[in-house]
Amino acid sequence: MANWSTLSICEVALDDIPQITEVWYRAFSTPHNLELFPDTPAVRSWWNKNISYDLVNRPYQKYIKVVDAACPGEIIAYAKWDLQPDECGERFLPWHPESNAELCAQLFGGIELQRKSLMRGCRHFYLDMLATNPEHGRRGAASLLVHWGCDIADRNGITIYVSSSDQAVGLYQKFGFKLVEGLDDIPEGSTPMIREPCLTD
Repeated sequence: MANWSTLSICEVALDDIPQITEVWYRAFSTPHNLELFPDTPAVRSWWNKNISYDLVNRPYQKYIKVVDAACPGEIIAYAKWDLQPDECGERFLPWHPESNAELCAQLFGGIELQRKSLMRGCRHFYLDMLATNPEHGRRGAASLLVHWGCDIADRNGITIYVSSSDQAVGLYQKFGFKLVEGLDDIPEGSTPMIREPCLTD
């Protein structure tokens, strides 16, 4: 059982954005992701602008972070929950010239087309992003972030969709997410999963 005693959740503020981008790079610096988003000052600035745009213009997108009372000022993990994903329009700002625009459009365009196809006509939440600083892995931070959204979804009777990485499938299954079977057009590194709301008293 994870020890959550010193961990807590709060909303991301504009001042947190550079650290949020840092957590993203620490969590996802695989060769494939670095081909999509090279770790350069310019691409980090692009990430910062995307998050800032969401925070300022999309109040239905909730960026939440896990902090540790034992490590003041440090963000352990964060999540982006989109509570009205069909209102978003384009998920990202135009790709930065240093990114691989073709691969980015192929991956994220494919993920978005799949979500819209699977969830058409169904009101749902979308767990758009979940990242944990590897230095703080296996402490329960990711579970806190998933539980946050599942609790809201259950209280409102709403389905949740996530496009999971291969590594995170087990985490989501613990919260009742089910793999979508029988698909033959899944973008590489993306595993669609759906969670139906649990009845609450």
